[in-house]
Amino acid sequence: MIKHTLKKSERLTSQLTIDKLFAGGNASMAVFPLRVVYMKMEEEKDVSNPSGADSLSGSAHFSIEPPVSILVSVPKKRFRHAVDRNRMKRLVREAYRLNKHILWEAMEGKTYRLVIAFVCITDVLPTFPAVKKSVTKALVRISEKL
Repeated sequence: MIKHTLKKSERLTSQLTIDKLFAGGNASMAVFPLRVVYMKMEEEKDVSNPSGADSLSGSAHFSIEPPVSILVSVPKKRFRHAVDRNRMKRLVREAYRLNKHILWEAMEGKTYRLVIAFVCITDVLPTFPAVKKSVTKALVRISEKL
């Protein structure tokens, strides 16, 4: 059972990964009012400490990465007011939070992670049902391609 939460660890914050995601050559689709860009990332092995043991405490140190990390981008060009940009980001995050189980179930047993960016491509603030429908459609399409 997957919890319907969106933790900090599930958010994409690495500038290096974000640059790779938008550098080109990654899969992309338009599901109005969003454009979805995603890429597979191989699991990184800790080369500095191959045994997985923490040298200071002597106990095993595990960094559990979620199978999917997301980024929500709402350009200032689309929404001039920060209130509207924040509202759009909240709508997308909530829609993802409620439907992430679609993707997480498809990712079970995979040896790679998925990085997804949701970019707003509309000038009008959509309703929550419209955003939820497009996020769900995008997640289903991505899970089918895995």
